[in-house]
This record gives sequence, C-alpha cells and structure tokens, in this order.
Amino acid sequence: MNNSRLKMLGAGCFSLGGLQYLLAEKITALGWQAPVYRYSQNYISDLGIALCGATADGREICSPLHAVMNLGFAIEGVLFFIACWLLRSLFSGALRGVFLATGLIHAVGGVMIALFHSGGASSGITLHQVGAVMAIAGGNLCLISAGWILRHRRIYGSLSLLAGIFGLVSMALINSGYFPIGLIERASVYPITCWQILTGFYLLAGFYMRTELGRGN
Repeated sequence: MNNSRLKMLGAGCFSLGGLQYLLAEKITALGWQAPVYRYSQNYISDLGIALCGATADGREICSPLHAVMNLGFAIEGVLFFIACWLLRSLFSGALRGVFLATGLIHAVGGVMIALFHSGGASSGITLHQVGAVMAIAGGNLCLISAGWILRHRRIYGSLSLLAGIFGLVSMALINSGYFPIGLIERASVYPITCWQILTGFYLLAGFYMRTELGRGN
C-alpha cells in the first residue's frame, strides 16, 4: 500500500472513530428506560456501567446496552491512534513526538474507560478516573499540538488550537459545580470528537481533489 493510500486510511480512521463513538453514545442512551438518560445531567461514562442501581454518589443508573458504549470507547481510542500514526508525516516538526504521544495517551485512556467502569468506589482514585483524564487531556493536547504544527494553515491551525484549549478548560471545570455535569463533561470531550471527524473529512477531500487534478493532467 503506497503512502497516499495509508494517509487516506488514516483520515478515514479519524472520521470513522468519531462517528461510531457518537452513534454508540446515542444508541446506548436510547436504551435507558428507567431512569431516562439525560445528556445534560448524566456522565458519558454512565452509559458504560454494567450494573443497574445507585452509584456511590447516589445517582440511579441503568444502561442495558452498556456493551455498545464500552465498545465505542475502545474503538474510538484505537482508531484515533492508528490515524495519528498513519498521518504522522503530515504533522511533522518538533512537536510530532508530542502529537503521537498525546494521541497514544488518548487511545490508552479510551480503552481503560471501556474496561474499568465508573460508579464503583466512593473514595480514592480509580482506574476509570485515570483513563478518563488520559482520554480527555491526551486528546485535547493532541489537538493543540496538531494546531501548532499546522499553524501555517491559519484557519485549520487556529480552530484546532481553540478546540483543544476549550476542551482543557472545560475539563478543569467538570467538578466546579457551576455547570450541569453532563454538559460540561461533553464540552471537554466533544471538541476531540468533532475535530477528528472534521479532520478526517478535510484530509479525505484534499486527497480526492489532488487525485482528480492528477487525472486531469
């Protein structure tokens, strides 16, 4: 497989990873009956908890399709890093190592979220919490590094930087109590998801245009 095809595959992995994540989230949320899942009030991780009942902090949860969400977490993480690796030549320069490292941290965090569910211990740091920090912080830092590397593409670079910074600020505010928990958590996660989907489509469109121009010549 030539280099161009590998890059197209990487771009596809970015978009596919984000799209299947959103689809898994929606399908799993619709599976809730009692209580009803609320995007603004429930943690994303509530969707992946295998048992029904009250969590350690007193929230009632029941996610019959928890396996769908956990698979979505894991697939997104794996595809994200595959995309970073296959597209590494596009994100060259001094920060390429940071781009790859933070992409890997995000991926490992996603897999950890899938394997270790929330709602367990009421005190202490859990493996799920470690995974969540890795996934959210790693993903947003990956966006920032990508934006800085491609800052010469002013619109793309600026939007990538702003999305990553917005995600990190939102992450810092998750436990502030100022915002509905589901809303502020999604404000820290969705910049990553939207960025990977749009980056994938942006790159695929560029590859397609170059291919068509090449045929025209």
